[in-house]
Amino acid sequence: MASARGMRVSGVGLGLRNELSADLLLHPHSVDFIETVVEACFASPQARREAAAMAELWPVIPHGIKMSLGSADGIEEDRARRVGDLIRELRAPLITEHAAFVRGGNREIGHLTPLPYTPDAVKVVARNVARFRRLLPEVPLLLENVAWTFRWPNDSMGEADFYTAIVEATGCDLLLDLGNLYANALNEGLDPIQVLLNFPLEHVGMVHIAGGIHEGDFYFDTHAHPVPDAVFHLLDLLCERRGAVPVVIERDALFPPFVELEKELGRSRKAHRGDVPPCSFLPVREPEDVPPEIRAALLEQQRRLALLLTSLDEPSRDAVAPYSFEAIARSRDVLKRKRVDDALPLLPRLSQYRVQVEPLAYRTVAQTERSERMAAVADAIRIARSAAEETTLRRAALLDGLVLEARFLFHDGKVLPRRAPFLRRQLLPEGQNCWIFKGFGAGAGVRLLEPSL
Repeated sequence: MASARGMRVSGVGLGLRNELSADLLLHPHSVDFIETVVEACFASPQARREAAAMAELWPVIPHGIKMSLGSADGIEEDRARRVGDLIRELRAPLITEHAAFVRGGNREIGHLTPLPYTPDAVKVVARNVARFRRLLPEVPLLLENVAWTFRWPNDSMGEADFYTAIVEATGCDLLLDLGNLYANALNEGLDPIQVLLNFPLEHVGMVHIAGGIHEGDFYFDTHAHPVPDAVFHLLDLLCERRGAVPVVIERDALFPPFVELEKELGRSRKAHRGDVPPCSFLPVREPEDVPPEIRAALLEQQRRLALLLTSLDEPSRDAVAPYSFEAIARSRDVLKRKRVDDALPLLPRLSQYRVQVEPLAYRTVAQTERSERMAAVADAIRIARSAAEETTLRRAALLDGLVLEARFLFHDGKVLPRRAPFLRRQLLPEGQNCWIFKGFGAGAGVRLLEPSL
């Protein structure tokens, strides 16, 4: 697929993360393109500038995680317009998002949540995709399959049939996440190869691969472990049947030496045979109307599920029914871990003590409701305040907390960007002072004058 600058998205790429930026610049030929998380660009002016700088070297593909294309109450159109602005700024050749929901009514879940595999859910996705695409530049939109930690009791379709119906209803190709497919197949007791062959392979426009880990009898797609041989085998099989497709390796934590990621990139390249076929780009389809009663019923189910997943109090078995009590408990734990994973990158000094900080961070988020907006910032501020009570973490916590305070206002669980200037002196544990300054505007840079140890 050619971009606005005539570049073609093919070969292999990596998800852009702070921990990988320097290595990517040192080894520019290791990748053919870069993927950046849309919400990271929204949350951090620095991340957005970095993505724009990377776009001068490689095609950069925005990857969305919060559009909530499966929400029965529709999408946030202001967010969609901001995505469109980012596509234009990065001169992106395409955009990717998930066929999932992250919001049930007005309650944010905080993570990609699977939809019921039903024709009604397909109609809701098609309706939201059409609205989303009307607010975007004319670039292809690829839709990603998600991993599940629980199953809806009213599924009436298989996973592959569901995503085939999504493709037909939206006119969009798939970003096929083979790590998610592998995890779902294992956890359902199915053969991953057979599941793959049931997907509409002719409509796969891009692939994600990532590693995972078994916890008990459940396999989690973690993005923090090496890509297993079985997932590479699925990639080989896909390329034999489909032809070459662009491949993105996702790595979000437990980053190995870059040479290890280069080995995975090289192995991904071996799956390619021939030219990459272009993504489908069809005009926006007028979706089939979703009857109000169907949309209302799904909305009520999503609201109830969001409450079950995010409430502070553990729900009883009776309250969870007809969902599996064990599956909902597992999903609640995953959401707490996700909150920690989202918050820690905002605490760079504390993150150096990850082994000590993670349990403290988990306890902190388990005791507080997830904020509706800018939840990662709110959680990071809470974690920094908790860590400041620990002698060995106090210095790092004070400095990280001070930087967040310079950038954001935090009151009663709500976060707002700080637009006014900020100047503060902070006494550190060793008795020295540090100063921090931020200028006018929410996007102004923050300067920290920190004494050396």
